Parts: sequence; C-alpha cells; structure tokens
Amino acid sequence: MSIRSFRGSAAALGLLTLSACGSGDDPSSRRFRVRIENVAPFQNLKSGRFDTKVSGNSPGPLAPGDTYEFSFTAGRTHRLSFAAMLGASNDWFFGTEPAGIPLYASDGKPLVGNISAQVVLWDAGTEVNEEPGVGAHTGPKQATSPDGPGLQDPDPTVRRVGVRTVLSNGQQFSMPGVLTMIRVQVAHDEATHRFTVRIENVSDDRTTLSTSEGFKPVRISPGVWVVGAGNEPLFTEGQPDRGQGLEALAEGGDATALDTWLQPLNGVATPLSPGVFAVHNAASPLFTEGALDRGQGLEALAEGGDASRLASALASTPPTGVSRSGTFDTPVDAASPGPLPPGHAYAFTVNARPGDRLSFATMFGQSNDWFFGPDEQGVPLFDKANAPVTGDITSKVYLWDVGTELDEEPAVGPHQGAPEWTVDTDKAVRRVPPSRYGTPLSQHLRVTLATE
Repeated sequence: MSIRSFRGSAAALGLLTLSACGSGDDPSSRRFRVRIENVAPFQNLKSGRFDTKVSGNSPGPLAPGDTYEFSFTAGRTHRLSFAAMLGASNDWFFGTEPAGIPLYASDGKPLVGNISAQVVLWDAGTEVNEEPGVGAHTGPKQATSPDGPGLQDPDPTVRRVGVRTVLSNGQQFSMPGVLTMIRVQVAHDEATHRFTVRIENVSDDRTTLSTSEGFKPVRISPGVWVVGAGNEPLFTEGQPDRGQGLEALAEGGDATALDTWLQPLNGVATPLSPGVFAVHNAASPLFTEGALDRGQGLEALAEGGDASRLASALASTPPTGVSRSGTFDTPVDAASPGPLPPGHAYAFTVNARPGDRLSFATMFGQSNDWFFGPDEQGVPLFDKANAPVTGDITSKVYLWDVGTELDEEPAVGPHQGAPEWTVDTDKAVRRVPPSRYGTPLSQHLRVTLATE
C-alpha cells in the first residue's frame, strides 16, 4: 500500500458525509468519541549482527581473505546500513552513509554487485586518534594499556576519515584507501526478495597499512546491519555518538550493545488508511468471518486503502441493523485527509443507544489485503446495565485478511497496493494468525472510547 494510494482514496472520501438511520433526540442515546491511534514504535524494518566468518565456528574479526555474510528480505523503499570497526584504530569504523544505501533503484532494479565504493571509513569521535596499530590505546594495544582507554576526542562528532588525516597529536597520517581494506558485495534472489551481503577483508598484512613501526595488520570487527527507510539508524554525520552502542563497536569491535539496542525498534511501521465505521444492533455489517468478501468495497479498502466504495454501499443500502455509518479520513490536527502514520490518530463521534455496537475497518497499509477491525459482532457500546462503555477497547480489535489477494511479506512484497497480485488460495475473510504475522496488535493500534 502506498501513501499515494491513500491520498487518492482520501480525496474521494472528502465527498462523503455521515449517514444516519436513527434519531439523535432519543433520551437514551449517548454520543461517543472514538479515537484510533497508530502507536507503532518501530524505527527500522529489521536488523542483525554479523560476527562469525564464513566457514568459521566462533565469533571473531576478519583477517585477510576472510568473509562475513548475512541475508535479509527488503522492499522497494528500504536501505541498508552497517558498521564494523577498523581494528587497528582507536574508534574508526567502516560503514555506509548515515541514511544507508538504497536497495532498489528508481526503476525497481535491486542492488547487486560490488558496492565497496559506497563504503566510508568513519571516526566515531569518542576517543583521541592515535597512529593506527601503534598508539597505546588503539584496538590491538588498548587491552594492555597501563592507563586504560584513551582520552576523549576533542572533536566529539562522527565524521569521515580522510586519506590524509590529522591525528590528535597533530601528526599527519596517510591512510590506505578503503578499497584496499574491505570489499562489500550484494546478491539478490528475485523469487524471494532476499539480499545476501558479503563483507571481505581484502588487505595484505605485508603491504596495506604502513606505520612508523612498519606494516601493521588490518582487521575488520564483527558489526551490525540495519534495513530501514533511511532514517539514519546508527549515527548522524557531524553529531556526537548517541550512546547506543556505536562507541563500544568503534573502540573495541563489540557489537553486542548496539545490536541489543536495535532489536526492539524492528518492525513494520505501517500507516493506517482512511476507514469506515458503522453503528449497528445486528451482526455482520461489514463481513462474515469464514465467508467470501461481499464485493461491496471491503476489498478496495483492504488492498488499496480506498474506503469510498464501502462507505457508499453502507450509506445507500444500510445492512440490517445499521443505524449510522460514515468515514474517518483526516488525522487529528491535520489540515486535509490522508493516511495515518505512527504517532498520529483518527477521531470521530457517533450517537448510539443501548444495544448498539461499533464496527470499523482500516487498512494495514503495508500488506496485500489486511485490515484492522472488530469481529463481525462489533464492539458493544453499552454494558449489561446499559451504561456506556468507555476506555481502551484495543483488545476487541483484530487483524483480518480479506482473502482477495495472495499474501506477501509485510512491507517487502512488491504487490502491496498496485499492481494487482495473484488471487488468494483461501478466499474467506479470516483472522491473520500469529504464525503468519506475530507482532501483537497493541504495537500497531490503540482504540479508545469516551462519552461526550
């Protein structure tokens, strides 16, 4: 599902108005305010750690000729970032540009081949820079240094290391070119959308890193990788280290802290589409679980975020028991209709009487045909004593598969939104099982009711 598609459907929704089949003057009627929040905390799609060379049995750095390898799936908008220490330094690391490397070109072709030219040697700005392999606090010697770690860098910002770099004592040092130390190659499997990255140490201990004490070995430490939308997941050039574990990686080759910090941030930060709602006192106003989609517009909502068809069907021919229906399409505090990104909310009000229930549907944007909503019975708006229900009702909302298009990996499959994809092998409307998508719904939505 694309943001462009959401905007197109939102424009159509601007022509729709709330429909009502009941009176708001009934003394037993209450006005409810419904709030649907996108609470997804995810900053990256996925991340991981590489620490064991190909054919190796235990974690360790790369010597010349050694290779790390890792794989992942990714979608058309994603970028790759990674970081690994240059072992001979105080706090220098190999990595991508802060926003990462695009994994697909504008024409949809995947990134493949040798991408070493896009690798940069960075200074983390956390420790003074001594001569690589020689200084008392560089990677090879820090563990035995009698005074512990080196002093804080007078320039505490993450920055590029030039071919001719000035060390903290004012000495100039000639660094070997990045391409003489590291080679990074990418392969792609079109059928599975899987990328495989190989990081190889291509240095020569006899000729590559020349120092005042002769040639020193080049080692590449274990590291981390991140796939995301280009939000600078590891560092920002010209800014201090964020204190999330990059320092430990850049100074000691220890990727543990940074990898641990990244893991909870991984997930599908899907937008939600404009949606429809119905107030009703009979079952199944929008769908019947286990049955085929009715062809009234739920497919268009679940596949493309277009709520207009379903809203029109509800308004023109209300299903049995539906007293009110309408749309929600404009985020709170937004000036115009549009999709709902994380950190924002839709809100709308409805009038209801004892016995009424609420149903709604909004697309899981980065899917083929999934939507959020209550079960076919809807959420009761009054309790058994006919008192209005208020508070958090998220536990009564589920993730549904409308059964019209074959599922692909969320945020990765190329047919989420346009173009159309293969017809689903199971055409029934059904809940998405945890085996298919295990992220708790509460990490995507918060739905609350309040009375006015």
